[in-house]
Amino acid sequence: MSNKRNKILIGLILFIGFVLYTQYEKSAEPTWKINEENFVVMNDWEELMDREKSKFSDLKFAEHFKLLRNSHVSIPLANDQRTFQVERIYDFGQQLYLLYSVDLIERDKEESDVPRLTFNQVEITSKKGKTYTFPIDLYEGEGGTGGVVYKHKLYRSMMIHAQYDNVKTDEEWKEVFSSETLNFLNPTFTSNNGKIKIDLLTFKVKPHHVFEIPPVLASETIDRSLQLYNNEKIQLDQLEVYQMGARIKIDSNINKDLVSLFGTIEGGQNQYTLNSDITGGEDTGYFMETYFVLDELLNMKQADSLKMSLTHSIHRTNKSYSFSVPQQDIEKFTKNQKTDVTRNQLIANDKDYKVIFKGITNDISSDQKGIEFSIESKTGKIAQEEYLYFQPSVSENRIPNEERFMNNLVTIKNSSGKTLQNFDVMQTFDNEQPGFLLIFHEGLPKDDLTVTLSRLTQVYPLKEKGEVPLKLPTGSKK
Repeated sequence: MSNKRNKILIGLILFIGFVLYTQYEKSAEPTWKINEENFVVMNDWEELMDREKSKFSDLKFAEHFKLLRNSHVSIPLANDQRTFQVERIYDFGQQLYLLYSVDLIERDKEESDVPRLTFNQVEITSKKGKTYTFPIDLYEGEGGTGGVVYKHKLYRSMMIHAQYDNVKTDEEWKEVFSSETLNFLNPTFTSNNGKIKIDLLTFKVKPHHVFEIPPVLASETIDRSLQLYNNEKIQLDQLEVYQMGARIKIDSNINKDLVSLFGTIEGGQNQYTLNSDITGGEDTGYFMETYFVLDELLNMKQADSLKMSLTHSIHRTNKSYSFSVPQQDIEKFTKNQKTDVTRNQLIANDKDYKVIFKGITNDISSDQKGIEFSIESKTGKIAQEEYLYFQPSVSENRIPNEERFMNNLVTIKNSSGKTLQNFDVMQTFDNEQPGFLLIFHEGLPKDDLTVTLSRLTQVYPLKEKGEVPLKLPTGSKK
């Protein structure tokens, strides 16, 4: 009995040893040496990922906040004796970063010998089961499209964006962005040895919160109080990081006419003007938007901080002014567009604003033709171009439930009272006050026009300058 038992035990040990050996053979690197004249070779994984972060700026954000994920997608390329392996992915809505590898084999003499993933369409299925197919825009990173070799694998990467050209309505946007899967259609691996086609590549993604306050990824407490010119107090609660940027949560009820807070951001030797929009509402809470702060914090050492100095508040008023543009002036300019029709008509000169209708001009610096006016604010000690910028009044319906954004509006009506929509507002500069040019997409209307400037903003100093240090919140654990 003991001999039989010993034979069984020896056989079991040999079998386990064979399994371990074959698994080692599968995972062990080949012994042949890579020709570094033909391939860019990385010494370690950190070096490879540093290169990726230099190609795709979003990866600093994704790595810090633990959004860069491992993937289990692996496909044998049987005809080529290789394996396609997705190594890392990072998604935001239907935007997807993909880092993949393909085995390098000894006969490869150049990168084009190694199969490269290509495809040109993506299929998205909404939560309600509606299917959409879109062409894709494929970006292979800053500074070239070449791959790198690490441990006998060639690594390539790409950022994939679906092109939503045919999505028109808010409901369609909500449907598209509710999707939790991306299907790459007709994926093909192309090399000097030909093409290998597979049926489908599918990736899970997180739905995008379109038209909603984005969810918080991480936060850092601020706890700083500000007092406005009218003695109203605002409490800055915390810096919140979300998928597209950063915002400061305000733990206060906000007057509907408060548009933004103004000041500077300082970091190291750099100083930036900060004009931070107030967003949100009673249901969602209120926030100061600080979009570019996140990039600054990500490029600093973890222990460092930015200094935010808030000095002014900007408020929407009921002020409005109108001026007429005669049809005969438009026709005169249209006949000879090399000669301006100059008016320099004083529209208003009250305690708050000076407004001048300058005429119809061909702005040489921008090569644009249109109706020009200037406006000078008599309040505050900061440059008016920092806060007194204009937008067509037709923008009112483009940002639902965000009335606070609707300030410094330009409305144009023709002689029949119809509100025109086919124009934009461009800022111009000369030796005097900054001016504004009304540019019409289909040429100047040949009609009497009435231009109205409304919901103009004014700037007021805070009772006391507020200095707030901003630190990068720690990324949550996986």
